Amino acid sequence: MPTFGHVFYGFCLLLPIIYFARERFNYKVAFIFLFNQIFGPDIVFLYFNQTPFHSIVGFVILTIPLSLVFSYASRFSMQKSEAGFPLKIEDGGIREIKWGNAYLVTVAGGISHFFIDQFFHFEQEMLIWPGVTITYDEILAWGGPVYHIFDPLMVIGEVIVVITLLLSLWYLRKGYKDTAKVFAIITAISFIIMVLGAFDIGRLTAIFGGERELAVICFGVVYIFMPLMLVMLVARNVQDHPVQAPDQPRIPRERHLKIVATISVILGAFFVLYGTIAILFSDILTDLIIAEGGEVTSGAVVFLGFYYASIAALLLVGAIGLFFRNRICRYLAIVASLYLSILGFPLAIALFLCEKDVKALFAPKPRD
Repeated sequence: MPTFGHVFYGFCLLLPIIYFARERFNYKVAFIFLFNQIFGPDIVFLYFNQTPFHSIVGFVILTIPLSLVFSYASRFSMQKSEAGFPLKIEDGGIREIKWGNAYLVTVAGGISHFFIDQFFHFEQEMLIWPGVTITYDEILAWGGPVYHIFDPLMVIGEVIVVITLLLSLWYLRKGYKDTAKVFAIITAISFIIMVLGAFDIGRLTAIFGGERELAVICFGVVYIFMPLMLVMLVARNVQDHPVQAPDQPRIPRERHLKIVATISVILGAFFVLYGTIAILFSDILTDLIIAEGGEVTSGAVVFLGFYYASIAALLLVGAIGLFFRNRICRYLAIVASLYLSILGFPLAIALFLCEKDVKALFAPKPRD
């Protein structure tokens, strides 16, 4: 579930990058990463407990359509408002983040999300796919049965580390390509040695003192190197190849508005029904949650049912009003969709209603 821990960890990763890069780092790339680092794999798992998408491979698949939402979102920004609310969503007309780049950043955020899930949830497992997991203890066990081995073979491990460290005075100054080559070569050599050591072949585990080096490589690559490398790869691409051509609508905005309104009606009606079921069958849902190890009371289920049904009702009313181009209903649909952006896809509804061409459809008609 999304908690402040995800928020905190996301900012811990982003703030040093933003501090160093300053204006060179596209803040919309940071937004996409942060959004998915917080919600990402939970966007379906929150309301439908048994889905394949709350896993690393599952989210990589879900990201194919989801990243279209974030690519579309990159044409908008938050600006100061001249009247009304202090801030407003401004349509820039240009998608700054292409779909391919949005896909990579969304995946990066989702993978980073699982770092918190694995180490700070009770399961303590890397969920690859439903039924395919690697527990924390299993990964630690790859290092061998003995911890802190003192053996003459440790000298080999020390030589590898010392040489790598001293040579860094040379390859670090050469840039990221040479550094990446050395990093890959040294890691490959050490990995092979550690794999052999894990099977206790020739006591090679002793080369690195019996430390859990394989676990470090696994966690480091999956949770640190891969997400940050994807984010920086996209940030570099966005900087070097900025999108300058404005979006050209393929569907007339009047027809597109009807499509979005229809989708919003279905979405609103679904969650009104969802909340109503929670209210009417609160005892059954309470027993199911407790059976799965959760803690909840029937009163809490009823409250949450009313709460989310009310938000969905706002979306439903607003969506119906969209057909009649009612300005107040447009605002209702935007507010409700923004709140439901915890589910990812409703964010596109709110942003679409903030497009310049769409806003013009709701402008009052001049009197004759």
